[in-house]
Amino acid sequence: MNERIRYLKDNILKESADIAAYREIMSKSYAENEGMEEIFLKARFLSDFAADIPVVLDENELICGSMRFWRYSANEHGNIGHIIVDYEMMINDGIPTIREKIQRLSTADAKAFAMALSAFELFINRYENEAEAHFLLSGNADMRRVAENCRQIRTGKAQNFEQALQLVWFTHVFLHAEGKAAAVSFGRFDKYLYPFYKKDLERGIPEEQLREVLACFWLKTCEGDESQNLTLGGGVDNELTIACLEVTAELKVWQPSVSVRINEKTPDRVWKAVTELMKAGIGMPAVFNDNVITAALRKLTISQEDAENYGIVGCYEANPSGNTYGTTAAGGSFFLHDILLSFLYNGESYTDFDSFYAAFLAFFKNKYETEILAAFRANWAYITHAFVSPFQGLCFGDCLNSGLAAERGGCKYTMFGINILGIGTLIDSIYCIKKLVFKEKYCTYAYLISQVQQNFPDEELFLRCRGYQGKFGTDNDETNTMARELSTFIADLVDRGKIAEGVIPYAGLFSFLSDINSQHYPATPDGRRNGDRISYGIAASDITVGKTITSILKSSANIANDRFADGNPLMIRINKSKVVGDKGDMILRSLVSAYFEKGGFHLQCNIVDADTLKDAQVNPEKYRDLTVRISGYSARFTTLSASIQNALIERM
Repeated sequence: MNERIRYLKDNILKESADIAAYREIMSKSYAENEGMEEIFLKARFLSDFAADIPVVLDENELICGSMRFWRYSANEHGNIGHIIVDYEMMINDGIPTIREKIQRLSTADAKAFAMALSAFELFINRYENEAEAHFLLSGNADMRRVAENCRQIRTGKAQNFEQALQLVWFTHVFLHAEGKAAAVSFGRFDKYLYPFYKKDLERGIPEEQLREVLACFWLKTCEGDESQNLTLGGGVDNELTIACLEVTAELKVWQPSVSVRINEKTPDRVWKAVTELMKAGIGMPAVFNDNVITAALRKLTISQEDAENYGIVGCYEANPSGNTYGTTAAGGSFFLHDILLSFLYNGESYTDFDSFYAAFLAFFKNKYETEILAAFRANWAYITHAFVSPFQGLCFGDCLNSGLAAERGGCKYTMFGINILGIGTLIDSIYCIKKLVFKEKYCTYAYLISQVQQNFPDEELFLRCRGYQGKFGTDNDETNTMARELSTFIADLVDRGKIAEGVIPYAGLFSFLSDINSQHYPATPDGRRNGDRISYGIAASDITVGKTITSILKSSANIANDRFADGNPLMIRINKSKVVGDKGDMILRSLVSAYFEKGGFHLQCNIVDADTLKDAQVNPEKYRDLTVRISGYSARFTTLSASIQNALIERM
């Protein structure tokens, strides 16, 4: 790590004038234009933002454009985010060509596109002028280089890797300014940027120089959004793939959130870079199974070509790259324990498990179709008018063809992500009812339900439920069968439930951080008491006894992983001492390969030990750079809330 990169890393989170300025510009702009249609409100705001936001430029930067304003949390005129725009189109067409495309359109949305593009040009021009001024004052050749890059991407097309990176970053910053959204993700980074990287290598640019620019880009992403996913691999494995993985391992920063697509053709050199990065202990990369995810998208009527061109949004959500308005983790959600408890407390009684199970599934289906789906439809109707975004629209080639914003059907695909929490808790709860009530007849159905309602005052029953052997995650045939049945049942409900014309509903078995923020969750029959954490993703519950890494992987492979394209996360925790050296590379590769061969969707590892985390709580000043994985993104451990820190420690 050279001096430039070390300096920039040390100053990632310094105070910045654009944070307060963003708030003031936003308040003034929206107040002055109140009553205007939302898409034009946002276009006017972007014009004001571009003209008045302070230009924050450090002479050590090779990639410019501050996103620190993102730390201001409020924006009632925001949008959904959770997208991958067409970065490939942005860098290959360039601003002048995009301007020509907009001028050929006659729609109202296109007028807002034009306003937003003019604001974008102004924003870039201000950085160009500022960098030129820095050069004239200081003679810093890097500032002339930055100014020339800005000028080129404003007036023409990117000519090299550095300019292409700069345009991607400016686009990314402006998307965040427009919507104050999260999980705006980069898509297949090593696919659309590799031609520029390769061309520079062929021109004799040292790879060390290109990696320095890449490191500058990585550090810029740490200024704001916590879930900027960046997808690598999947058949385009190249020198840039390796560079991205190795730069991430060297910097050990929390953004971007690096994901790697894995298939049977993934080269050994990529595997090596992946496992070395895993061993760095920052919770990256997350790895994804190409075959399963492509199949999941195909089942949603996505074409083969587009399904194979997926990227990961936010945490784990698979989306066709650059032609899809996805909403992924921001469409709607429901919790499985809520549905189960509603059923249990309906006053009915059952004499055998089969009738109980059939009645539960019928209740679930009716509740979804009559209540939950209605809420999703109302949310979609709100999204289509409240979140319409002009700059986001012009960043999709499909929207430039149709003249419609993404929220109005401008993209090739419109998808509605539905997030579902607690399948492990649901499986275990039904399993405990089956075994204790109907098979062993340890207690009556009514007694067990009353105990759950009262938070298990019967300590003996509580301990029996909590410690029951064979729960999901222990590779037990009964709970594995339930996993297949219930996950398929849920996927069928979601896939068949119409949101709106032309909108594809798609499910994911997670709800971001909802497992940890569990203080208000009531007790469940699996032995959870009030406030205990719900199972997360497709992992075993925290309270499951007898589980091992191998048994967790085997059980999780029984979920209908090819039916949940919106994300089927599985995190495993491994003590750092177990994966040292080449043996560690072999262990990690074997775990991933075996799980994916069995049909797994996603896997990520927290490689750290509980003692280190405990010490970091007591001595945070010693662990400023300690980075861990939380749900689907990495973060500095010492900045996390006590509840999240404690959850991570307990799970280790």
